[in-house]
Amino acid sequence: MVNAKAHFHVLGIPVRVEPFFWIAAVLLAYNLGDARLILMWVAVVLVSVLVHELGHAVALKVFGQSSAIVLHGFGGLTLSQRKLDRVRSIVVTLAGPFAALALLGIPALLLRDSAYGLDLALDYRLSDQVFGLWPVIVFVAYVNIWWSIANLLPIRPLDGGNVLTELIGIQPARLVSIVVGTAAAVWAYTHTDAFRYAAFFAGFLVLINLSEYRKARQGVRAPSAFDVEGPSVPGGGGARPGQDGGPSRPRGERPAPRRGGRPTGPPAARPAVAPGPEIPGGIDASSGESMAWNLLRRGDVPGARRVLTRVNGAVSPFVPATVAVAAGEGVDALVDAYLARPSGPANLVPASTVADAGAAPELARRLLDAGADGVEAAAGLQTHLHYAERYRDAAAVGELVHGAAGASRAQVAFDTACAWARAGDADRGLDWVSTALDEGFHAPGLLEGEPDLEPVRARPGWAAVRARLG
Repeated sequence: MVNAKAHFHVLGIPVRVEPFFWIAAVLLAYNLGDARLILMWVAVVLVSVLVHELGHAVALKVFGQSSAIVLHGFGGLTLSQRKLDRVRSIVVTLAGPFAALALLGIPALLLRDSAYGLDLALDYRLSDQVFGLWPVIVFVAYVNIWWSIANLLPIRPLDGGNVLTELIGIQPARLVSIVVGTAAAVWAYTHTDAFRYAAFFAGFLVLINLSEYRKARQGVRAPSAFDVEGPSVPGGGGARPGQDGGPSRPRGERPAPRRGGRPTGPPAARPAVAPGPEIPGGIDASSGESMAWNLLRRGDVPGARRVLTRVNGAVSPFVPATVAVAAGEGVDALVDAYLARPSGPANLVPASTVADAGAAPELARRLLDAGADGVEAAAGLQTHLHYAERYRDAAAVGELVHGAAGASRAQVAFDTACAWARAGDADRGLDWVSTALDEGFHAPGLLEGEPDLEPVRARPGWAAVRARLG
């Protein structure tokens, strides 16, 4: 989820550091032996991973995107507002490792191998000291050269694997990741004891890609490789560069407003179900809600329901309502939750769940029958379905919302065009662009620059439709 609190800001970018980040950094340095050296190593890892993620974040800022950073046990993650086009996505993805190389790795390597570096090394080895500039230089060079190179390997979800996903598609990229990851694990394990940890990590990535590949072949939506809690992105939303064709949204994240679209910012008050009696040994509401969402992402509906029975306090009404939909109990509770909070839930799990249950149009109709609040809720549902990559459901809901009294018809029509284009029906998308213009949509730059409409702009009738705006 994206509700976790930022610990600090760098260049105005919120940053959160998960506890396991510190644990993993210490474990990687266990063989150094001296606690002071381990402390220096952890500091170098913190700065190095942060610079890598800032490379992604600054590139996103250049492209007009807000972002947030979370450092976790497997490295770092940069969250952003929405998916970029292929070229910009690749630029953002590569900006991370190249920032670490250019700003830290190469300068440290040159300093290490210089005459001054040689003097530092001799002084360090002859003086029987532990603290000093020399081990810091060595650590910085090692982390930012070798880790950056490893990050460029074509293994998802490493940066190289995310670039590969953009170029050849997600399923072929998973197959390449399995082959390359297996080769990397074998090489690292047999090469030297110093690379044993890398071998296990590569093997872990192979298992992740194998699991995701099999689930996709079975028609089951594969979860993200790394679901971690991150700070809210300024302006809302969240996406990981390169993830599933990055940058795109991690599962369960609330999207930012679409450009020119409806505001989807958090409401002033958050309704919740009434708290039940205090349960001895129960779970606090915040932790229980987070656990339930994560279990729902994994498809563990009974587990999510068990968690809710152990919660002390009030949780969002969207949680039990989504559990009910996933369990095949209908959308009644979800209708009530949306009407209580028309701006919608704080993540994409309800939208994904209702779409996978085939109930998105039914939910939209029920909401539209409920008046103005229902129209707002149905419009938000359309946006969430789009960001959850349930494009056909988003388009179907958009068509229903467009016909409702009180809807922002021009914007809804434009969003529906984008959804049909992403669903693979460019001709229908073109028809809805024309409808948006009929309703008064007037944003030439958005028509030309919206990545979702790329297949629509390739249709023969595009020139005539575009000419209507002059």
